[in-house]
Amino acid sequence: MKTFATVVFCLLFSLGFAQNFPLDFESTTINYPFTDFDGGVATKIPNPQISGINTSATVMQLVKGPGKVWAGSKITMAAPIDFTTKRIFKIKVFSPVAGIKLLLKFEGAGGSFQKLSSPITTANVWEELTFDFSADAVNNVNNQVVFMFDFGTQGDGSPNSTYLFDDVTQSIGTGPILDLPVLPLNFESSSLSYSFSDFGGGATTILPNPYPTGINTSSKVVRMIKNPGETFAGSVIQMAGPIDFSTNKIVKVKVWAPVAGKKLLLKFEGSPTDFDGGAFETDAIIPKANEWVELTFDYNSPTLFPPVNNNDNKIVFFFDFGAQGDGGPNSTYYFDDVAFSTSLSAPSFSIPEVTIYLSPASNQLTIEANEMIQKLSIHNLIGQEVLTKCPKSTKAILQIQELPKGVYLLTTTFEGKNSTSKFIKE
Repeated sequence: MKTFATVVFCLLFSLGFAQNFPLDFESTTINYPFTDFDGGVATKIPNPQISGINTSATVMQLVKGPGKVWAGSKITMAAPIDFTTKRIFKIKVFSPVAGIKLLLKFEGAGGSFQKLSSPITTANVWEELTFDFSADAVNNVNNQVVFMFDFGTQGDGSPNSTYLFDDVTQSIGTGPILDLPVLPLNFESSSLSYSFSDFGGGATTILPNPYPTGINTSSKVVRMIKNPGETFAGSVIQMAGPIDFSTNKIVKVKVWAPVAGKKLLLKFEGSPTDFDGGAFETDAIIPKANEWVELTFDYNSPTLFPPVNNNDNKIVFFFDFGAQGDGGPNSTYYFDDVAFSTSLSAPSFSIPEVTIYLSPASNQLTIEANEMIQKLSIHNLIGQEVLTKCPKSTKAILQIQELPKGVYLLTTTFEGKNSTSKFIKE
């Protein structure tokens, strides 16, 4: 009888996702699933330059199309890449032009991070580039590796924009690991990394609450400044994993604005299907100026298009979308306490207390709660449900010895309430 791990491996292998580091592109059974973007075209080919430090039979070729500035390609690995101890990557490259650089980026379920190589020293010679992430903030949940040559410069699709790479290896190097948040967000933790990425002229900072009054007396909040002349300024936060909208589709956010009548646009994105319209959004009017108010975002609306999904892992914040900011006090906003709510009219409730215990051998997960548990479900950080159980009890034990090593999200469902916890299978 096949184990869960065997079934998963066979499925991944059949889909071409069975590759791990090192990547030498020599296998005849692995598809090496590259996804091209912005005019890049990656192809596995016989090595046309068998010489020097690279005499392997096959390599990857990346062509940068005419007029394309950010052309590249990315490969999806069999599992999230573990950066706990291995932080140094080496890649053999062959470039027709000296002096250019290779941008190496990691993305997927967690916040993306990247590093630019040193310049390629010699044209038409294989050389090895080193990318050291030892001093960088990284995570253990990304499963995609992105390659971009001569980033920011236009390609021409000719031999002068044709690059080769091979033998991608990962080796020892240490540094901090990002511990990303799940909902609810209150920005109070000193151990979580609230990974905001600003865009379009937005400037986001977590700072002491300058207005600890009314409905929000918490110690920390997020400030967003909309800079002069910017109309689409905003910021996006990376969550630990996909956000589950299967039960709750109403989100509340506390905000403080200098002018009444402005709107906050709240958007969810990050799903692999978002390029087909998978991201969804709605807005709410800020009714009062210079005081904390709570806004409600209802994603139950039948007019919402596209509808919600359970795959998005990023939350985007836009204040006064479409109107120009000025960078001053009238374009300075604060927000806090982003959380699900069960309905528009229902009073707030407290999530039942949940305690989880992981056995030293990481083979058994014990869950205890102060209310009856209706359902337990475990998802990996690319949104796949890998285990489920309906205990109908206040205590449950899950056997997880068949789960691969990695980070998982445990959702505990009560009557109309969900609690999400994170655990690591060693």
